[in-house]
Amino acid sequence: MAGRKRSVPCHACVHQFHHGLELLPAQTACACQEINLAGQARTDRSVHQPVGVFQRIELPAASLRAVKAHLFRTYGGHFFNDRRHPQGHDFQRFPVTGDAYWFASSLPPELFTQYVSIGVATAFASFSMATLLRKAILRQIDARLLADKLAAGAQRLANTDMLTGVPNRRAIFQKIDYLVEQRRPFWMGIVDLDGFKTINDVYGHIIGDTLLCAVVERAANLNVEGVTFGRIGGDEFVIIVPGNFSEEKVRQLGDNAIKAISLPYSIELMELAVGVSAGFSHFPSMGSSRAQLYEKADFALYKAKKHHRGQCILFDTAEDDEMKQAIQIERALREGDLETELFLLFQPQYSPGMQRVVGFEALARWQSPKLGLVRPDLFIRAAERSGHIRKVTDILFRKGLATLATWPLDISLSFNLSGKDISDRLFILSLLGQIMRSGISPSRIEFEITETAVMSDINTSRTMLAALRGSGCKVALDDFGSGYSSFEYLDQLPLDKVKIDRSFIRKVPHSTTSKEIVSGIIGLCRKLDLRCVLEGVETEDEMEILAKLQPDLIQGYLYGRPMHAEDAMRMILDQDTRLSELSSPVKRG
Repeated sequence: MAGRKRSVPCHACVHQFHHGLELLPAQTACACQEINLAGQARTDRSVHQPVGVFQRIELPAASLRAVKAHLFRTYGGHFFNDRRHPQGHDFQRFPVTGDAYWFASSLPPELFTQYVSIGVATAFASFSMATLLRKAILRQIDARLLADKLAAGAQRLANTDMLTGVPNRRAIFQKIDYLVEQRRPFWMGIVDLDGFKTINDVYGHIIGDTLLCAVVERAANLNVEGVTFGRIGGDEFVIIVPGNFSEEKVRQLGDNAIKAISLPYSIELMELAVGVSAGFSHFPSMGSSRAQLYEKADFALYKAKKHHRGQCILFDTAEDDEMKQAIQIERALREGDLETELFLLFQPQYSPGMQRVVGFEALARWQSPKLGLVRPDLFIRAAERSGHIRKVTDILFRKGLATLATWPLDISLSFNLSGKDISDRLFILSLLGQIMRSGISPSRIEFEITETAVMSDINTSRTMLAALRGSGCKVALDDFGSGYSSFEYLDQLPLDKVKIDRSFIRKVPHSTTSKEIVSGIIGLCRKLDLRCVLEGVETEDEMEILAKLQPDLIQGYLYGRPMHAEDAMRMILDQDTRLSELSSPVKRG
């Protein structure tokens, strides 16, 4: 205060304390050398400008005592000698909690030392907190960068085939969807390896995986700019050719890929080879969505594998109706209750020499609730293409065994296998397992195959047929003479029976050449100890001519149309009754 060596602090210079009081000197006015912001707002003075004399503000004694009591409880003896009077020390600036500030001009040494220590500690604490905060921020940044890196790696893994390193099914379909969305023209091709499953089954998955990687390497070495080659599963690959290339150029690209992939592979001191077929479709001329393009490329691939194996086939828009029908059948196969919808009819095989029926051929039928009675050639072909053929075969074979178990022991059953069936070792073993569980003698069961079923992989077919024959079952070659290499199969395949194609039988009454061909095949079968069946005999005129050739077995409408199991059983019983009557001696009166 003015006139003294050191000023006594204003014991009640408080502004906006916790209690919401504005307390100024109630004694003779004093002059404080510094003031806080709250005081500045009160007095219109600068923070460092001497304040001067405050105006008196009288407060009730109770309020003043409350403020002093609070300050004493908070700061103890550092500030007050008791609860009434402040100590006689000068303070430079002394903060208190809340918005209050004490104004003073100097500070005692002992208290100054304490506040310096507090200041240093606060500075270190602030520095430490800043350092910790910096480290925390840097850790967050590093964690975010690592998370982004891991996310990018996971994305690559999600879009990459783990075995071969090429784009997988997800990545391929994403690219197709993108090109369709952008309305950019492109060709989509599906490539399938012929004979890979056999290699995988015979030599194991390690050899099979090595072969797949070698196939991908061959395809990558073609170095066609802009072309994407990916694996969508098993031994099936997809080629995406961006741009509006001509059909000729795309076919040439497919043929080059097929030629390169089909060359032999040296793996583990073995020479392995696979065949390749491909089917292509074009956006937008052949389809407006990924699903349409895939279906049409797959349809073209099926055509290639069925009729032009080892070639690249482009989808023909003229086949739209056929493909739509096939898709309807495939959908009905997926959604239908095949266990109840599939059934068998039985057509007799008649022995002219024995004058009786010695067996029946089981013929597949499908009564679909949506499509009605579907032709066998249509739904079998659709089942092969869609992968349902093994399920269809399994159901029908079980039903055939159940029927055969009710027939006499001298009646046999002939059952047809598709190309997909005969190439699957595990499936063939499952059929043999059904025979063993049924208790039926394998010699009563005959498996029929066609030339087209075995021509895709003759080595595998020979192995599987030998397994069937080794178990005691019979093997028959159906539609003999309809292909280009029929006589070669007689030498390469383990056969018990040959069925001459009906196209020759129909021409016998009018063609001497057809008659001689049939006669030659019958004679050849006798020399090779093979049974011979003439299919499609429908009229007495045909039978009159064929009888002179002394055929072994006859199958056709002349001796019975396809019939249900009950009718087949009735035919067997009727012929047994008839034959027993003929063999019984005639009683004379």
